[in-house]
Amino acid sequence: MSINYFLQEPLTPFLKPKLINIFVTLLALLFVPQKIMAQEPLKHKKVIYKGADGKLYINKSLPLYLKISTSPDEEAESWLLESTSTSQYANPMYLDTEGWNTIRSPWAVDTTTHKVKYPHQDIIFDVYADGIPPVSKMVFGQTSLYRTGEIIFVGNGKEITFKGKDEMSGLADFFYSINGSDYKSLKENPLNFEAEKKYEVLFYALDNVGNAEKPQQMTFVVDKTAPVSDHSIEGINKDGVVAPDALIILESKDTVSGVKNIFYAINDGEFLVYQKPIPVSLLSDDQSTITFYAEDQVGNKEEPKVIGTISSGNKKDTEEDIVFDYYIDREAPVVSLRFEGDLYQGKHNYISGRTRVVLSAKDDKSGVKEILYSYNSFLTKEKYTEAFMPKGDNLVKISYSAQDWVNNTAKEKVESFFIDRVPPTSKVTFNGPLFRNRDTIFISRNTLAKISTIDKESGVKKVIFKLNGKESLYGEPFNDWKHGLNRLEWSSVDQVNNAEEPQEMVFVMDDEPPVIYFHFSVEPIGEKVVRGEKFTIYPSNTKLYLGATDNITGEETLQYSINGGILSNKLPVEGLIPANYEVVIEAVDALQNKAVKTIKFAIEK
Repeated sequence: MSINYFLQEPLTPFLKPKLINIFVTLLALLFVPQKIMAQEPLKHKKVIYKGADGKLYINKSLPLYLKISTSPDEEAESWLLESTSTSQYANPMYLDTEGWNTIRSPWAVDTTTHKVKYPHQDIIFDVYADGIPPVSKMVFGQTSLYRTGEIIFVGNGKEITFKGKDEMSGLADFFYSINGSDYKSLKENPLNFEAEKKYEVLFYALDNVGNAEKPQQMTFVVDKTAPVSDHSIEGINKDGVVAPDALIILESKDTVSGVKNIFYAINDGEFLVYQKPIPVSLLSDDQSTITFYAEDQVGNKEEPKVIGTISSGNKKDTEEDIVFDYYIDREAPVVSLRFEGDLYQGKHNYISGRTRVVLSAKDDKSGVKEILYSYNSFLTKEKYTEAFMPKGDNLVKISYSAQDWVNNTAKEKVESFFIDRVPPTSKVTFNGPLFRNRDTIFISRNTLAKISTIDKESGVKKVIFKLNGKESLYGEPFNDWKHGLNRLEWSSVDQVNNAEEPQEMVFVMDDEPPVIYFHFSVEPIGEKVVRGEKFTIYPSNTKLYLGATDNITGEETLQYSINGGILSNKLPVEGLIPANYEVVIEAVDALQNKAVKTIKFAIEK
């Protein structure tokens, strides 16, 4: 390789007149790079380099030989310059000064006239000696860096490269070894730190004349994976329902550079740095959200996740990014009491001894954990498991409450009620004609039967009776009798269906009047017709005998009137004077059944 080179010291005077065209050919020793073991720097030739600005740079450690020629052609004949006075420092010679050096020929000669140019001036050839290696470093661009101990974490390997500086000949290339591999040229082999892993990099810079710096080492880890966050509930929660005093805890893991921060936002609010558990009391019941994500030490951010609340009874399909749907249960269960069986609402709630108390509770969110009650007690602590029949009589009290799975407790309720275990009592009375003969009761058709009842607790609900096998609901006195023997059965029922033992009675209804009989003491003496009516004629000494019979109750009264006169019960009828007579006879039995009979006759002397 032929280059122009410059020495700081001028040439000896005897060379000036003869120097027409000097080509300085610097011959550098050639060193062929050989393959070395991994992580061993490459062997680089020491060379001469001509920069783009025309400057000539030579590795300061190279030997130099000066040749002259009368032609610029590379194939032209040339002669190696010899030094007689300093032969021990020439062929080869070495540059002593770093940087600018010159080769001089005193007194310049005009190339046209070949005469020395005035004023005198030297011919100067410039050459630059470069014996100092470049300085380089690894740069990471705009990617995020995080250092812990001796380890560096980077978020993006694409921007990692080398930068260097060389004050003289300039940088030629960078060489690097990754994780023990052979050194490679950066120009020929672009860097690739795309994979997420640990990198141990040895690198150095090479200048244009073959000076290589001492290899440097950089260890770093490329972290491209975002953290993974999750949440948990601190406090009472069950099946997606949480207590109003519960806390939401956010946690994140990152197995490479580690978690830097967790951010969260409530609804559409700004994102805040998570520092302590979030009270669910900050959220509303109706479709509130907490959006959260984590960022690691080198800026990798995970996709936001959403915790959502959904109002009770209005749950809908959630979006895919919602990681948890839950209710905030701020409400206690709704607890109620009902009676299973006999119940009457009057002055009190009345139940029978057969009635069961049923407690129930409803909670649309976390659900009912337990129902508690007390029976005639101040402490509501008994666990309700099934319907029960309360003990005691008269007025009793039950207190009850319920608790859901997140410990919301319903306000205690109290129910008072009256236990009626006693059936009513009743009796039958008759209003109207009635006759007793020993143990038999006789009544008339017009006699009314009345059923009277008494119940001092819940009151009488109804009376059922059967008259001669026909059942009816008692409402008012009745008299639907049949002639002769009647059977009446009845029972009263109170408002809670306590029924008294059936009762019955047998009685006789007599609706037939007595039969009237009469006869005269003498035989008739003739007949006559008066105004179309026939009269039997009796003599004046005649007496009239009257009587009546009744097959059931017997005769009560027998009276008569003569020709419309007043009634009389004097018997026999005597002292009759001659005249025409109309005698009306009335017979009434013990039940006021009345028979009337009229007879007509005449008395003549």
